[in-house]
Amino acid sequence: FPYTTLFRSLFAFTGQLHAAACGAMNDDLMAAVEENDGPVVFDLGAVTFVASSFLRTVLTVNRTKAKEGFTIINVQPEVKKVFKMAGLWDALGMAKTNS
Repeated sequence: FPYTTLFRSLFAFTGQLHAAACGAMNDDLMAAVEENDGPVVFDLGAVTFVASSFLRTVLTVNRTKAKEGFTIINVQPEVKKVFKMAGLWDALGMAKTNS
């Protein structure tokens, strides 16, 4: 899978998060997110591409963790463009955690 759980709440992703990669990891990822009773952090520092399927996953996690909290950190410039074009950069408050 293109992610590693470093701590119970920190998920570090790598490579290209295209539709096939997201499809392969989504069920396990969502199970891990739902098992976690605290805030969740996605580290995208090693991610070079995100597809719309990953954006859907992000929205689902954001909705699932509305009370506990959800943060995305270390977004690379090319990935940042995708979040901005989709209108998620501001909607998810990503400017606060990504300078």
